Amino acid sequence: MRPNHKVALVTGASTGIGQACAAQLASAGFAVYGTSRHPKPANGHGGIPIMKLDVRDDASVNSCMKRVLADSGRIDVLVNNAGVAMEGAVEETSLDEIRSVMETNFFGAVRMMKAVLPIMRKQGTGRIVNIGSMVAHIPMPFSASYCASKHALRGFSESLDHEVRNFGIRVSVVEPGFIKTEIVEHSPIAAAPFEPYSSARSKPARAFRKQIEQGHKPALVAAAVLSAATAEYPRLHYLPDGSANILAALRAVLPAPLFDFAFRKGMRIEEG
Repeated sequence: MRPNHKVALVTGASTGIGQACAAQLASAGFAVYGTSRHPKPANGHGGIPIMKLDVRDDASVNSCMKRVLADSGRIDVLVNNAGVAMEGAVEETSLDEIRSVMETNFFGAVRMMKAVLPIMRKQGTGRIVNIGSMVAHIPMPFSASYCASKHALRGFSESLDHEVRNFGIRVSVVEPGFIKTEIVEHSPIAAAPFEPYSSARSKPARAFRKQIEQGHKPALVAAAVLSAATAEYPRLHYLPDGSANILAALRAVLPAPLFDFAFRKGMRIEEG
């Protein structure tokens, strides 16, 4: 694929991974449209327009698509990056809170994919790049809803890729590990925390925050997204950083009791 005159749409592009993806795609020659639920004039970088979009709302998605098509006439790449997290044990977390995470991370991405598929199918070409997570390979206690959303996105993407290859469309999932973003600051805690879970998740939460603070820069993920968007034969899965590759490999080769022991020790999950 020649990136010249191609159009890319990146959700959640005002900060972090989405912003880095928009910048790298623009540098590669794509006409890039970014989106945010709460766009501000300062959100746009390097002349990249940031449009208002709520991936949870059909009308908002349709309005965004109409605007991009009216302006450019095509959509060649969709990067589904918009996402939220939730800290809390399952027993602390309400069904509404779990639904909220799934509505953004999974159904929001599905909503975007369903919106671009007719466009890409008529074009005879297109790339969909979904931002997953290494938690699609490993458990993530006290973030079960986030973990579930990324497992669902992985399975959906794999299946969709086989459905649409004959139409010139490919689907890839980029599954990073610990990336230095503002996800912790933007992640709410379950609205009804209580003991003994509040104490039990304090150490794992600190360990997770430390890993994020020491994580890779978002540009590493953006490089994988660019590869998925432009490679002649894109991979179905991209694990762009060492932590994601190592954890996925360990989960695959280690006996379950040994992996569980190492995982619980690394995440500082106490027994009993």
